[in-house]
Amino acid sequence: MLDVQFLNDKASKLVLFLKKVDKILKNGKEAFIKTPIYPDRTQYYLISAYNELEEITCHILKEITGEKHKGDCVRKIAGEQVFSEKLNRTLVDYSNYISRVMEDNFSYSPEELYAVANEITKTLLGIFIKELASVVKEIKSREPKLAIPVNIKKIQDHGKAIKSSVRKISNFLNFPEEEFINTPLFIDRARYFSVVAIDSSLWICRHIIRKLKKKPDKNCFLRLSGEKIITEETGRKLQEFSALRDTLADPTKEYDPKKLYRTLKEITPVFLKFLSEISKAIFKKTG
Repeated sequence: MLDVQFLNDKASKLVLFLKKVDKILKNGKEAFIKTPIYPDRTQYYLISAYNELEEITCHILKEITGEKHKGDCVRKIAGEQVFSEKLNRTLVDYSNYISRVMEDNFSYSPEELYAVANEITKTLLGIFIKELASVVKEIKSREPKLAIPVNIKKIQDHGKAIKSSVRKISNFLNFPEEEFINTPLFIDRARYFSVVAIDSSLWICRHIIRKLKKKPDKNCFLRLSGEKIITEETGRKLQEFSALRDTLADPTKEYDPKKLYRTLKEITPVFLKFLSEISKAIFKKTG
């Protein structure tokens, strides 16, 4: 799902850098050519603005294509034709400019840079934010409605941390119990990733409780099951395991390795069940 706050932050920085370029260009072409600091500053601001634009377009592309993109998103989104023809041409020109400067080490003359910078800033400051808002509005209209008004991006980030921790813990649990309890590294890492999973689960729990306009307390998982967001069994098991958090986080505190092994065998699938139940509660049909 789109992270509108992320897009707003990136768009604000993009506009800030472009306005700095625009301020320089308004001194006129002759002053731009004769003042060495103007081309240098302009190129710096254009590169900085492009970095923000790249993050914006990568985020939008992920929602449009369903795939994560790690580079060249400005050019790719122009190919998707989600913006106007004029803006798409400018995005391609901007991408070409950055490619020549950063990859080909091409040096633009002040005259060439003035023309390129003028076209980029004029178009982006003129229509990009307006068109971006329209694209965001269209994508948001297709997203499922949330039954609970959570910060879905934060929920997803913590969900990934939980899944990653469970996967790593499971790698240790694939070894026989005897080997696990006699391998300090396994025990240490399993304790660490257990704490990560607990902390992320607690963050999700408290966040949802607050969004339900309740006040979270030390029995968060039990409260969540009481609100019918997760099952009673899931709430009880996570509440019991989360009570071990401080012990597992403190390397000076002992915890029976055999008991840890068996407890983790039982609790790791519960973390995944927790995420599944949370997802169903957040995205359930509201009528």
